[in-house]
Amino acid sequence: MAIEAGQTIGDYQIVARLGAGGLGAVYEVRHSISQRREAMKILLPTQAGTAEMVERFRREVQTLATLNHPNIAALHNAFYSDNQLVMVMELIHGETLRDRRLRRSVTLPEALDIAAQILRALVYAHGLGVVHRDIKPSNIMITEAGEIKLLDFGIAMAGGPGELTRAGYLLGSISYMSPEQVSGARATTRSDLYSLGVTLYEFLTGQLPITGKSDYEIMMGHMNQIPTPPHEIAPAIPAPVSVAIMRALAKDPADRFATAEEFLEAIRTVAGNFPEQTRLSDASLPPPVRPSRSSEWLQPKPVSGSGQQSLPLEEITRKLAVYIGPVAKIIVKRLAEKSQDPDAIYREAAKQIPSDADRTAFLRSRHE
Repeated sequence: MAIEAGQTIGDYQIVARLGAGGLGAVYEVRHSISQRREAMKILLPTQAGTAEMVERFRREVQTLATLNHPNIAALHNAFYSDNQLVMVMELIHGETLRDRRLRRSVTLPEALDIAAQILRALVYAHGLGVVHRDIKPSNIMITEAGEIKLLDFGIAMAGGPGELTRAGYLLGSISYMSPEQVSGARATTRSDLYSLGVTLYEFLTGQLPITGKSDYEIMMGHMNQIPTPPHEIAPAIPAPVSVAIMRALAKDPADRFATAEEFLEAIRTVAGNFPEQTRLSDASLPPPVRPSRSSEWLQPKPVSGSGQQSLPLEEITRKLAVYIGPVAKIIVKRLAEKSQDPDAIYREAAKQIPSDADRTAFLRSRHE
């Protein structure tokens, strides 16, 4: 479905394209009767022909229909146009958490208020059995009035049967992904708390807690590396805040906060020590460090069933596992979703091998 400004879809006129996410493109639209401006989300052409992505989009609509919270972007309508499912949502004027952090330094009271609003949204969603599974700065909007809006429930998991994602299948943004998600295990509410811990760590310090020269290094870091406590990077961060974030970043889910409400209470306790008029103007949190490489993986282009089966994935996985272990299965699976060219998969997979000699040996094995 080619979309242009001025075009009409249902009762809505397209005003402008706002951007694109993992599942669809988003447009600003105006309702023909009420004249209210809203946001319309439509599956990208590359996704629309894929049965799993269509089903995932439908489930996002159904998930959002169960949610009614001031800190979650609201669903207004959903309908079919030319056999294409269309979602109409609340139009949010503001900026993402990532854009806010890149634009200027933030104060501690401001950061704590943002954290509390996100946690209130998670308390509500988790209470209804909804796990977001992709908490990250670009999925968090700050309105012009300073209100937080949690976005993009495209890979959210609601309680009940029929879950699309199988164990061992990697979804989400790798720099914000919990250790259990990296290993391919089922995400839980505590997985969201880990991802929020990463988000708050980056928002407060300007740095990601886990970094690496390759996706493999980042994945292994989430599973094994203990980050530097936030207050050691940014001294303006009180120790209790640093402790709360480090608890959210625990490798074992059992060592994290049991619930979003418990995490929220820890934030409230600290925030109570900083009156609203306290701006810490002389101790603003440091500006962010711009990463030299992409810190997020976008939702990959799906590979058709027949195309994926024709790829020598088991062979590539077996050879890669010699150098990086069982995580090779997840990496090869993800690479196969981005490309159907075996040579390209080999080249990208080789980048996950730390040793130059081992990387060369792996590439040589392509023709053995």
